[in-house]
Order: sequence, then C-alpha cells, then structure tokens
Amino acid sequence: MSGWAQPGGFNPNANAYNPQGQQGYYPPQQQQPQGGGYGGQQGRGGYGGYSGAYYPPQQFQQPQFGGYSGAYYPPQQQHQQPQFGGYSGAYYPPQQQHQQPQGEYAGHSGGHASQPPVDNIGNTAPQKQQDQQKVSAVESGKLSLGGAASEPVVVPKKGKAGTLSLGKKKTEDDKKKNEDTKAAEESKKGTSAAVTMSDEKKDGTLSNSKMSTEDFREYVKREIAKQREQNKKEFVRDPRPHFNVVFCGHVDAGKSTISGHLLMEKGLVDQREMEKLRREAEVHHREGWEYAYVMDVSEDERTKGITRETGAAYIETEKRRVTILDAPGHKAFVPSMIGGATQADICVLVISSRKGEFETGFEKGGQTREHAMLVRTCGVKQMICVINKMDECGWDKGRYDEIIGKLKPFLRQNGYDEEKAKNLCFIPIAGLTGENLIHHSPDDVCPWYKGPTMMGFIDNLVLPETKSENDVLCIPLVGSYKDDGRVFIYGKVESGSIALGEKLQILPTKLEAFVEGISIESTEFEKCYPGDNVHLRMRGVDESDIHAGYVATSIPTTLSAVEYFQARVVILDVKNIICAGSRVMLHAHAAQEEVSFHKLLAKVDKKTGEVLEKEPTHAKAGDVVIARMELERSLVLEAHKVFDKMGRFMLREDGKTIAIGLVMKLYESTRESLAKSGKA
Repeated sequence: MSGWAQPGGFNPNANAYNPQGQQGYYPPQQQQPQGGGYGGQQGRGGYGGYSGAYYPPQQFQQPQFGGYSGAYYPPQQQHQQPQFGGYSGAYYPPQQQHQQPQGEYAGHSGGHASQPPVDNIGNTAPQKQQDQQKVSAVESGKLSLGGAASEPVVVPKKGKAGTLSLGKKKTEDDKKKNEDTKAAEESKKGTSAAVTMSDEKKDGTLSNSKMSTEDFREYVKREIAKQREQNKKEFVRDPRPHFNVVFCGHVDAGKSTISGHLLMEKGLVDQREMEKLRREAEVHHREGWEYAYVMDVSEDERTKGITRETGAAYIETEKRRVTILDAPGHKAFVPSMIGGATQADICVLVISSRKGEFETGFEKGGQTREHAMLVRTCGVKQMICVINKMDECGWDKGRYDEIIGKLKPFLRQNGYDEEKAKNLCFIPIAGLTGENLIHHSPDDVCPWYKGPTMMGFIDNLVLPETKSENDVLCIPLVGSYKDDGRVFIYGKVESGSIALGEKLQILPTKLEAFVEGISIESTEFEKCYPGDNVHLRMRGVDESDIHAGYVATSIPTTLSAVEYFQARVVILDVKNIICAGSRVMLHAHAAQEEVSFHKLLAKVDKKTGEVLEKEPTHAKAGDVVIARMELERSLVLEAHKVFDKMGRFMLREDGKTIAIGLVMKLYESTRESLAKSGKA
C-alpha cells in the first residue's frame, strides 16, 4: 500500500514562493487582439504565444437527410432509424468520413452528455410521405439514441390503441447489455442527442421533443468504475482537504502584505530573508512593504509597488492544505486576476479601512466591486471579507461597522450572504502587524471582536463536495512546459482522479497520453484528486500540443468541445449596444477565446426569467438575454446545471467586464457543417 507523503517543509515550484526570487505564478490571461493570436501565458516553463489560427476539432460529417423524425424508440429496444428522418448523431468511427446533412446544423465531434443535451441548430429534412406518418415533436417526446438504419421505419398513426408493438419483453440483463452497447458507441464517436432548429423556440427555450442522455452518462460512470476496479492497487489519500484561496480587492488594499505575512508566520521565510527584504523596501522608499516583497518578486513590481501577476504560495496546517493566490488589484491586470479566481475555492476580499481608500475601491469603477462580481462568476462560493489596516484607524469599531454596512447589501446581490447563504464572514485584521491573521488580536488592542482569525476560519471551513474522484476527470489546463526533456501539463483537478500509468485525453484535440508522474506542490504522488493543483508528467504528447484552456479528461468522457453554445447573458456595462455579430473576449475556466453573439434569441426578466421580447435586434446595459454564441475556436464547456465550474464565463471588451453568463446548452454544429449546408 502506498501512502501520501506529507511535505516536511516548503519546497518552491511553479506554484510556490521562493525567497531567491524564482517565484512561479498563475499566468495572466492575456487579452487577445481582435482577429489576432494569443501571446501565450507566462509562468514556469510557459509556452510561447500561438498565432491565433483556428484549430478545429475532428469533425464527422453526417448522413444526408439527418433530421429527427419524432418517432419514439424505447431505450432498451434496438430499432432501425428512418432513412430520411434519422438522428444525425449516429456513430462513425474516427477514421471514416461521411457525407454532411443537407439543410441541417450538425457535426460536433466532442463526447458530451449533459442536461440539457448537446444540440443541433439545423432544420429537419423533409420526410417521405409514403413511408412515414409525421408525428409532432410534442406528441412523441422521445428520440432514438441508436444509429441510422438502412431501411425506413414506418411510424403508425395515433388512434385506436395508441401504442406501438414492442415485441417480446426483454430481461433486465438484456436491457442493460443493450444500453451499454449503444452507450459504448456514443462514447467512441463522442456524440449525444441533437436538437434541431425546429426545437429551439423563438424565446430560446426548447420543446420537449428530446430525451436526455442519462443512459450515456451512466455508461461512462460504469466504464470509469470498471477501470478503477482493474487497478488493484490501493491508494491512501491525504485526509486534509486542499483549498485554493485567492486574495483580491482594490489596488493597495494590502493583499500581498497579508500573503507575505502568512508565509513568514508559517516559517516559510526566515528572519534573515525578511531583514533583506526590509532593506530593499527602504531603498525603494517603501518602508513597511517587506511582506509584500515576499510575493512581489519582480523588480518592476517592487519598484512600482503594484502586483502585476497572480503569485502563488503553498502552506499547510494540521487540518488543511492551502494554496495562496495573490491576485493583482489594478484594473489593467484584471485578466491575470481572473486566472487566479478561476482556480479558487475561497475568496478573501481585502478591504482597506483607511479613510478614502475604501471609498475609492467601492465606488463605481473601483476594483472592489468588479472583483467581487468576478469571483462569484468564476464559481467561488465562499467569501471571507477582511477589513484590513485596522491598526491605522485605531481599531475603531465605528469605522468597521460603517464599511461592512455598505458592503453587505452589495455582496448579497452577488450571492454572498452572512445570514441566509452562510457563505460570507467579516474579520477585522492588520496585515502589517499580523493581528487576526493567525493569532487573535490582544484584548487591549481590539476588545470588541471575539470571532475567528482568518486562518482559523479557513482551518475549520467545510466546503460541499460538488464533484468526486469517481466522476469524469476534468483538469482545465493552465499550460505546459518541458523540463529535462520531459513534458508536463498543469492545472487544478476539478473532478475525477487519475493515477500513475493511466491514460487520458486532451480536448479539443483528442490527443491521448499516459501519465508517468504526478507532482503536487513539489511532492511526488501516485494519484491526484479533486482540488489538487497538479503537474502531470506525460508520455505521448508534446509541449506545443497544449494551450491554456485545453482540458485533460478521462477515456471515455462526457465532456466535449464546441463552437456554438446557448447562454443566459447579463449585460453589465457596455458603451454601445450588443447585437448579432458583436465580438468580445470570453473568459471561462482556464481559457480565453474570442466569441461573437451569433443570434439574440430573447430578452428575459432578470428575476423571473419571463420572456419579455423574442428575437430582439439588440441589447443594452442592464438587459438579460438568451443568446446563441459562436466561439472563434472550439472550447470545452458544459451546461452550468451539469458542471457549474465549466458553465460560467465573463465577457470583456476594452479592458472592462461588460457581461457575465451561464452556459445553458451546447450545440453540435460547426462552421464547417454550416458552410456545407448553406447556413453559415
């Protein structure tokens, strides 16, 4: 039996603090110029920028006349599909090419099974009147998940008996075997049930013509379980949960000082190093900035006193393992802040109590508001709001109450509530002197606060587990690098697990590779789990094959890369109107991609979701729209109800966050399929 090795001390790596200045960091997400390429993400062994050329996923052309006929085929039965009305997602092995459907959106190749299902944007093809009786989608309500048949199926008219003869009743074993066979085909081809344009109503909702793909999802889970059973080796997991904690807030609120002080208190920076940093701060005429210099290691950051990149460091307690992500507060570096927030489980929102500084950060245009909104959009569900620099106002309780009185209503609007949701707490601290970081402030300093310290709260926090080690593996990749001739990929495990010797695939390219090494905070392990920040040593893939935003996943998988998706978009602040064709930058998990509004489907009420206007011509600030979005390059996404972390995104333009959104469903269609069908 192999056990986990608890690190005895601090060992810097790409995600850790190094007193000698070799600090790695979570790379900034660079803004892509219109129509241009990405410059690449900086960091340990980071890759060079790539040109922005389109990397299409492997496409499978679909059979002609691939429209859905609306006939009901029970999941446990094998039936032939209508020749001219068949479901377009039939299985075609990767090495084969098939003719594209006419008059239909189709052709997405990624393996996806979600609720709502992956959709097809196209129109249904005409059916042979002699062979088939047309049944409305609402009447039939279900769709065969099998492949296309060589002979037409006659759908009987509804009437007298109102039923279909299903033949001999199958045993439960037969049903299970049949379902696994069909699901295996779905897994190989990477497709799921499609929805045609006729099923997408003008208000952006779907008719009830499609059945879910739960059979496929259950098959994938069973297949992963079988693979786990075949590996007889037992693994012992570190019982301490791992949390990524991002420190965010307005510039000069004290984020880096707090982070550096924590490292010093934990013994990761000795007194000799602190004295060296203190002298350097004095040279730059920045007395009191020595703790900030622990995290801000570049000469530019130390000279100007502004954090530019998201720095990272690792600490341990008796109960928790914690990665600290020190995000920049300046509005010019929001993309880098987003890169840290997408990795986070907990947000520490740092507020300066100094007169004027809180007001500047909290007013419109201040980063306090934008950061709080962004971390929520990134799916961070727990917030600790620390009121910093309380030593400068003499630990004035009146000032503390004034600040939290203004913050509470705003944070409640963003989903953080101290009483109802119980995902918010306030703590008065002094980052420079250390009160209430790890140790309580003395009674003679702050007699009125009796709550937990910041690290005490984190140490006892229990976060709900949304994804387990038995789920499909999902690691949104921050990047890749080569070290001593070996290729590494790295990111946070959002779901599932992977062990040494196992094979995974990279989406959207579908490259397959073997895991030869697993490193977590410079310590070698044999298996990684949800929440771990991992560096995987790979065989079968090159450093140049990986880009930020790609996703490492299991084989088989329910994840898929798409070019089109439907979303609920909240327009926040935009100079001009949003209409079909508007192009912006999308930030989702570890990715950023150019995206355009392909079509506005509806305006809806922000609170009730009621449709206010169908197919609006434009949207402005304050509107909530259901829109079909078109990505510049295929990207792995998921409906937020299925996988919240993979279904949230932000839209930015000209250095400002103009909208936030939730993925509602995915489309199979690609630009290639639309061009061939004349829909592009």
